Amino acid sequence: MSVLKKPEVSAKFTQHFLGAHADFGELDLDDRDPRHEMVKRHNPRKLRPVLVFLDGSGKEVARLTGGLKTVEDALLLDRYVAEKAYLKGGDFASFRKAQKG
Repeated sequence: MSVLKKPEVSAKFTQHFLGAHADFGELDLDDRDPRHEMVKRHNPRKLRPVLVFLDGSGKEVARLTGGLKTVEDALLLDRYVAEKAYLKGGDFASFRKAQKG
């Protein structure tokens, strides 16, 4: 089961975030397609999975490439974004390392 589908994780994520799923891996977009710029901006190398968190104005505030391996990491990511720890500087990896001490 995916970490994001675990009850304790999905409860937190649905409480704090509006989620959307998109799989760009199969898209073959040419430069004239308006979706091309959006895909290039949010996933330029077509890596999967990628979690991207945007603020209310559409600005990216956090990104995690490679998915989540543990419930603990998922709950830490929830805290990092929901508590706006990204505003203090440092990425999620630094935040995670500081929390695990």
